[in-house]
Amino acid sequence: MIRDNQKSQRIFWSCILPEPLIAKYGLSFAACNFSFNLMSGGGFDKVYSSLPVYVGGEMDSDAFADERFELVYDKLRKRGGVFQKLAVLKEQWMIFRKIPRGAFVWLYNLNILNALLFVLLKVFRPSVQLNIIVLDFTPVKKGWGANSVFLRLINMAHGRICLASSPLFKSQNSVVLPGVVPQSKEEIPVISNPKASFLLSGVLLKEISQIELVLKVFAKLPQCELHITGTKGDEILLEHYAAIYNNIHWHGQLPFANYLELMHSVTFQLSTRDINYPENECNFPSKIIEALLHNRAIVSTIHYPQLNGLNYFEVPSDEEGLINRIQEICELSKSDMYTYVNQGARVREIFNTEIWNRQMAKLEANK
Repeated sequence: MIRDNQKSQRIFWSCILPEPLIAKYGLSFAACNFSFNLMSGGGFDKVYSSLPVYVGGEMDSDAFADERFELVYDKLRKRGGVFQKLAVLKEQWMIFRKIPRGAFVWLYNLNILNALLFVLLKVFRPSVQLNIIVLDFTPVKKGWGANSVFLRLINMAHGRICLASSPLFKSQNSVVLPGVVPQSKEEIPVISNPKASFLLSGVLLKEISQIELVLKVFAKLPQCELHITGTKGDEILLEHYAAIYNNIHWHGQLPFANYLELMHSVTFQLSTRDINYPENECNFPSKIIEALLHNRAIVSTIHYPQLNGLNYFEVPSDEEGLINRIQEICELSKSDMYTYVNQGARVREIFNTEIWNRQMAKLEANK
């Protein structure tokens, strides 16, 4: 038992695979990194993992050998098609049977992969305390779609940790924590000589990265280097800009070690979300916490109150305004720039796993 002062098990459900298999099976790097960061603090007695509906066929044996979690993967997935959808339901039943009475359960988001599990525990094992870590949620403006149902379940949970503040979520027994950093003593390089080098990484969809805007802006800023890595982007467009403009570099999707090496070579991490998209109302970009931990400066199109106490650049989302603001940033003196870089130690203080474990325990203890 990890938590000697607790008799009840604390159980975590997430959607993870060992690091070398994340890309192979199309899982979210951000989701896996967040989960492993949180797990590194030793706050859970047991961790279960389920996989997205689109994952099927034979599963690599290494996926079941990771001592950090138990992967629940039903043989129905191997048959493909509708059987993969049935497997998702069966897997939730299998996990339900594994969870002991009186356990504290924490779910990574509330979605199709765990909603049945939530209901089964709520109805048939009421002694189990259900809590949600709300990382991503897209509001539904009208109607009764699946997300409306998921929102009702989120607000029926005993407690919630949200990455962003939203009136959609029940405020009682809820707390906002935008991210978690791993329990590690790894040496992270500091920035001693800031330069006009920028990184855009992660999901490169329009609503997440405004990729076309960023490309247009840096095409007019030849003095600034732009590096791009990630998934779900228009690769033809990215290759086109990289071929024409010497300051724009498209790296494709990189293994995590190579991604960190690239991050450590730049000064600025871009977070260029479109505030007008509902996808960005109820979440927080994990790349921001990650880059701050790694001593990079943040350039964000959205103001985040949960970053109070940390320094970052807020920039507009229109082309002309963004060009002008980046030019201003690059013209700052070194002394001014040093207030925006090398904040990793402060990030460890306020977003470490001990903070998360204490908050979880506090929410669990509330009646």
